[in-house]
Amino acid sequence: MKFFRRNSLVIVLLAGLMLCQRGSVGAQTPQTDDHRHLDIDDSGGAAVEPAEVQLARAIAAGPRNVTDSARIVGADAQGKRTVLREGSNGFTCQPGNPVLGRPASCANEAARQWSADLAAHKAKPTNAEPGIVYMLAGAVQPGVSAPSDSTTRPIMVGPHWMIMWPFDPKTTGLPAARKDTGAYIMLAGTPYAHLHIMGQPAGTPMEHAAVDLPDEGGPVQVESPEIQMARAIAAGPKEITDQARIMGFDAQGNRIVLREGNNDFICQPGKPQFVAQPASCYTTNSKPRITYMLAGATQRSISDPDDKTSTPLAVGPHWMIMMPFDPKTTGLPVTYSDTGAYIMWAGTRSAHLHIMGRP
Repeated sequence: MKFFRRNSLVIVLLAGLMLCQRGSVGAQTPQTDDHRHLDIDDSGGAAVEPAEVQLARAIAAGPRNVTDSARIVGADAQGKRTVLREGSNGFTCQPGNPVLGRPASCANEAARQWSADLAAHKAKPTNAEPGIVYMLAGAVQPGVSAPSDSTTRPIMVGPHWMIMWPFDPKTTGLPAARKDTGAYIMLAGTPYAHLHIMGQPAGTPMEHAAVDLPDEGGPVQVESPEIQMARAIAAGPKEITDQARIMGFDAQGNRIVLREGNNDFICQPGKPQFVAQPASCYTTNSKPRITYMLAGATQRSISDPDDKTSTPLAVGPHWMIMMPFDPKTTGLPVTYSDTGAYIMWAGTRSAHLHIMGRP
């Protein structure tokens, strides 16, 4: 029962913490009693609902490649937690409770560890890899401005998924304000900061062939500083590029500073005449490193970092989290799509997460 109690906190705590963040958050461990409008009982489902209804709602919360083999938990006729279906992939999905406003979700083992640490009021989470929580059926979350507020209308939140890892708005360039598209950091400034990404995690697999470009090594045509600046600035969000250091090349092809900056980012124009040399903006101090390529890119292979012969692929605007996500433990895809996210070079030391679109 302790396991299920802790697991239910993934949904309970995230439902209350999402969208309740106001401005800046002090660097302290969040406490469950800071969100007294939440009901933190053991129920992961509604006692009055048949098991079939609970199963259907739990399965709707995650991608099919996750829910097909996930453990499903719900509530029995007395409202007690019960296993509706055993699983084998390390994910647990639950139907939530529509009466209490608790959303359906699917969470991996690392996310449940994150939740258990939060519930125990530990100074920081102890999960050694990113936790993943899917809420692809959306959620109804309280829109409160204070713990005792019972008058503010709930907020409807669309499909979204979360990475339970301590991202920092300043060093990553990711926003901390709630929005309906892109991504934002919740509980920013605390050890329990985590990334909230709107939309579905996977799109339709597809590939787009790019113009056949050579690999780096041929003659370089150096552009004017103005053109290099413009292309470098197009690679990142404006709130980053306005104060970023801009690098480029002189007439001899040597790397030079085109403009000094005063934030934690460097933007560069790349070498568009070569494959896999796109314009980019990247962090210098964040862990994990974040790289923006909002003007798109070309790449030989999504699966093999050593591929030097395949026809180049055109990759749309995207940004990257440079840490080795595992498709088995995260449920994230490994094939390219124009929407959602995918793990590039999965299973190698260079594996990292591509998130399509603008953050």
